[in-house]
Amino acid sequence: MSDIITTAVKETLEVSDNTLNQLFEEYKDPEEDMILTEGIERLCHDLKYQPDEFAILVLAWCLDASQMCRFTKSEFIEGLHKMCADTIETVRIRLEQTIEMLKVDTEMFKQLYRFTFRFGLEPDQRILSLDMAISLWKLVFTVHTPELLGNWIHFLEQHPSIRGIPKDTWNMFLNFSEQCDINNYDDTEAWPSLFDDFVDYERSRLTTLTEISESEDAADGSYCASKGVVGESAEDTQIEACVAAGYVDDDNNNDDFSRQAHQSQLGKAASMGTTGVRSANDDIL
Repeated sequence: MSDIITTAVKETLEVSDNTLNQLFEEYKDPEEDMILTEGIERLCHDLKYQPDEFAILVLAWCLDASQMCRFTKSEFIEGLHKMCADTIETVRIRLEQTIEMLKVDTEMFKQLYRFTFRFGLEPDQRILSLDMAISLWKLVFTVHTPELLGNWIHFLEQHPSIRGIPKDTWNMFLNFSEQCDINNYDDTEAWPSLFDDFVDYERSRLTTLTEISESEDAADGSYCASKGVVGESAEDTQIEACVAAGYVDDDNNNDDFSRQAHQSQLGKAASMGTTGVRSANDDIL
């Protein structure tokens, strides 16, 4: 990871330990020799980021932080050395540079993605809780957002009985999200069973949506057809009335008959335009 960060910066800058120690002292906890929640919040404020923004995840990765809500002294100082940053301003610049690199360098993003799992674990924990995994997927995919992410999150939220997300499932989801084709998914491939369940869920959901759409289209067709019959009947009645009134037989009144027939057609078109519009269903994630 350090090699990637150094490459991303592509600059040589003398960073003194004294300067970095002073910067660490500004944010460290009064009682412990590390930066804890309050200090991280002040650091984020000075960097002009919210604590839950993607940039702060990138910062934690650059510092190779071992857990959330804590930067040890060695993580902070060694991390800033690798970033070639010794002021808040240069830290922000390096973060912006790194984020731009992450947008185009898939291998670099892959390393951030894998770091995110470890970063989200509680001490002595081996799997991510479902809520934590969902939050981290949303965060890390701020860039390179896969098309199926929304549906995947929806699936997980609809199945709270899922115990958690192990490391293999987390790591393989990156490839799965890039390669998955719901219609041509092969459940004999070596994907985690959770992915099989997701594909089954999606296929069932899409089938249901298709059936609902076809049913609504059929109902709309019948409705429009019935309105068309009513309109024609009304028009026929009006023409008969015109004939009875002598419009057809009187050559001098042909223009009057044409105007009345045209108005009838306009009325029919307006009726179809108003009643023939169907409201679309909201997308189901």
